[in-house]
Amino acid sequence: MYRGAFTHPEARKLTTSRPQVIAFNEPQDDRFNQSQIPWIQNVYEPSPVTSLLHACLAFLFIIPLATCALLDVGAGDATTEGNEKPALLVLIAVDQMRADYFDRFRPQLIGGLRTLLEDSAVFINARQDHAITSTAPGHAAMLSGLYPRDNGMVDNTWFDRTLGRRERAAIDPEKQLVGVSANNNSPGVSPRQFLGTSLVGWLKDLDPLSQAVSISRKDRAAVLMAPEAEHVYWWHAASGRFISSTYYRDELPDWVNVFNGNDWLSGYLGGSWEQLEAEPAYILSRPDAYEGERGPRGFGTVFPHPFPTSRPALGRTIELTPFMDKATLDLGRAAITALNLGQDGVTDVLALGLSSTDSVGHYFGPYSRELQDQILRLDRMLGDFLEFVDRTAGLHRTLVILTADHGVAPLPEYSRELGDAAERLRLGEIYRGISEYLGDEFGGENWFTSSSHGWIQVDRAKATKLGVDANYIVHKAREYIETLDTVVAVFSRDDLLEDRKPQSQIEELLRRSFYAERLGDLYLLHSPLSLWQTGLATNHQSPYDYDRRVPLILRGPGIRPGVYAEPVAIVDIAPTLAHMLGLTAPNALEGIILEHVIVR
Repeated sequence: MYRGAFTHPEARKLTTSRPQVIAFNEPQDDRFNQSQIPWIQNVYEPSPVTSLLHACLAFLFIIPLATCALLDVGAGDATTEGNEKPALLVLIAVDQMRADYFDRFRPQLIGGLRTLLEDSAVFINARQDHAITSTAPGHAAMLSGLYPRDNGMVDNTWFDRTLGRRERAAIDPEKQLVGVSANNNSPGVSPRQFLGTSLVGWLKDLDPLSQAVSISRKDRAAVLMAPEAEHVYWWHAASGRFISSTYYRDELPDWVNVFNGNDWLSGYLGGSWEQLEAEPAYILSRPDAYEGERGPRGFGTVFPHPFPTSRPALGRTIELTPFMDKATLDLGRAAITALNLGQDGVTDVLALGLSSTDSVGHYFGPYSRELQDQILRLDRMLGDFLEFVDRTAGLHRTLVILTADHGVAPLPEYSRELGDAAERLRLGEIYRGISEYLGDEFGGENWFTSSSHGWIQVDRAKATKLGVDANYIVHKAREYIETLDTVVAVFSRDDLLEDRKPQSQIEELLRRSFYAERLGDLYLLHSPLSLWQTGLATNHQSPYDYDRRVPLILRGPGIRPGVYAEPVAIVDIAPTLAHMLGLTAPNALEGIILEHVIVR
């Protein structure tokens, strides 16, 4: 069921625009026109207001920084002969990076992000083409070429109907953590929940000597970017170390132990996160102190953000800062050096999940000064990293892919300031409303719990115990939910299991996210720009364009540089790279080959 027209240009743009996908039939208005939405415009054609700001900022900031030259890799280096296979694939997954950040901050980019905008294939209409836009499904799509309906990664957590319990995307209770103290009883991690294959596995099928390394702050990102990788490491905040799992190895390799032993974390004890640039640079962001920001206790909501003086506390706090990304990139450098990645005659893979943008966005929002500072620092750090790659494996022999798992919504308070309706919604209130609607017929019980953001699950064990038909409860709950103004669409499992053409584009996106045994009874889509409240400043996980539209950049041997405006999906990455490398996927892929960007 869908009803109502969307009223905000950023929220309403739902079209996937994939050639094989049905048109979006719901009411639209002229603000859907891309030429009237500044942040959807070509990254090289900003709006007039943005252009003026860019010109002023270029004079104030870019010219004095001219000595910080861009990485000197020309177009001739970036596009070697089409038949030369890359020695190294570097996947850079920037968690929660919206595509409009490139346009918004372009005049202040002088490092790696600026380098990747030049001599690259830049896709300005790339999207995660599924409805539940969260970390696990977004990372799983990148090198698998599969939607969640095929790879099983429907969300970060879900209710498993077969097992009757909540499951997490990467947790494996049959494995143990490696690199933590012996008395740590936390479960291990593995790709056991992932149901497909990926480019990493296809490379290994072609040449077992191909190496793959995947590193991130988040375990689920590290695992799902490269499910078949033999080197997978993620951050363990409690110990302040990068760790692994017995699924991959029984002990950490020497080079990871050396990195951990250098104790980079302690260098931040008692310090602070301060603005990188002078005050005028932050004209592109809203004021520092803003209603709705949710900085953790002791960290605050304005610069400078102080760091704890205890190491265990700092291990958690550092996750909210750009310096977590720096550590991830530094461990990536250590991997290149220790394993001679890209220097052994076969194509190796290095996947780096940079999660700080996600942490900063969740606590402060996409228009905050903290987010701007995060992107500027990321740009500089990526510049240093790419220079290192050039000195070792050689950028002319390296294929770099930059993308994101999802975007993020503006703070509801910020949307309201701009004149748009946006609310912080609580599923608990909907549960209470359902109970009141059902009334005495069902004993006033609370029948529902959250299965995932937007999905709710009836307590079937309770229904069986009390002799109540669970399906009838679902039917009556849907009746009530369809009366709510804050819910613009509701779908049942039966809707999505029915063998029919999708009735709307929302349904098409939701079907791509639907794996029957891992999702609930009803899916509720909130009104645009609103949030299911989780205690954070803002969130993602909706099918709206601010959550789905992400950057996609390909740079390196075999890639034809240019700005490409046609709609593409993140699931297109895997089949395109497989085609370039002469690989055969053992399973049918959802993505398509972007042949026009491949140099023949």
